[in-house]
Amino acid sequence: MNVDEVEFEKSGRGHTKYLFRSKEIGDPTIMIRHWGPDTDIPVHSHPFAEMFYVLEGEIEMGDNVYPTGSCIYIDARTEYGPTRAPKGGTILRYAAAQSA
Repeated sequence: MNVDEVEFEKSGRGHTKYLFRSKEIGDPTIMIRHWGPDTDIPVHSHPFAEMFYVLEGEIEMGDNVYPTGSCIYIDARTEYGPTRAPKGGTILRYAAAQSA
């Protein structure tokens, strides 16, 4: 999949390019997410592991600030956040499984 061949989709929190979209519950999903300064995702968890790689900008998760080049791994059922991007940011997100 080439990122330039995928259209942006408006998502609840910014814009998303799905590089690999799960077709069934339990399948992984890979996406590029663009978050703007209005991004404010509350503390939450997922039943699956996730990995974020900061492609550009900065991402804040809780008290931590992750600049471009940072890789963030979150185990399944681990609470994290709030997540913000006050200056805007772009991440590559891998979700080990997508839930309903």
